[in-house]
Amino acid sequence: MDSQEIKRVQENGLRFYQVTEGETIIAKLPSVTTILGQTKDMSGLARWRKKVGEVEADRISTLSMNRGTVMHRLMELYKTKTSGTSQERLEKLKEIAKTDDEVNEFSEEPLGELFLEEGWKMFYKFWFNSADYFDRVKEIIQAETFLWTTKGGGWAGTVDNISELHDNKIMIIDYKNSRRPKREEYVIDYYMQAAAYFIAYWDMTGNKADGAEIWVANEQDNLPQTFSLTQSDLEFYASEFIKRRKMFFEKHNI
Repeated sequence: MDSQEIKRVQENGLRFYQVTEGETIIAKLPSVTTILGQTKDMSGLARWRKKVGEVEADRISTLSMNRGTVMHRLMELYKTKTSGTSQERLEKLKEIAKTDDEVNEFSEEPLGELFLEEGWKMFYKFWFNSADYFDRVKEIIQAETFLWTTKGGGWAGTVDNISELHDNKIMIIDYKNSRRPKREEYVIDYYMQAAAYFIAYWDMTGNKADGAEIWVANEQDNLPQTFSLTQSDLEFYASEFIKRRKMFFEKHNI
């Protein structure tokens, strides 16, 4: 697959990944998050937006999305571009972040400074608890990498991280941020997202990850939450994701 290229494309407001080999398009696959977003029950979100008002709902959603972008980039840089003690790595990250385009993506926006500050706050929740997060990683296998598969109708996406931990387990790791601590019933789509990456990684490399972890930082708690999935869990949620993939096809007549 080394000769293949993959890029994001938009069609009718939906995100797809187009896989090409030379001049030939060999696949055009919907993104994992598009599939989940287009097939989820939106009634709870609609009730929340009505309760808080459209303006406040948009403010909260924009803050969460943009600080999440900053947090993701800081996590990636910390894991892939720094070394040494935790403090040494943090100082190196601060230097890199000053000139990193993705960290400073929102610098020209009216609320850009707020998004940057809030993204750092979310990152620090993981850094201050490094023993439970960064320090468990022995080797990074993939970081912010495109994965795709044609199994189950096909899909593609960008995995946050695949790492070998010090216990020699290969784990798919996804980072999230939220306003409040998450109850498990509210993270089922996160499980399906991880399961979709699990299948794609397995299909592309022939390697079967041992499990997955969802790392969630929230505004209220200093300690992030970790939701863990075994191989069996991932296989179950992959089957549930394939059902959502079918719903997506039916909804859009693809």
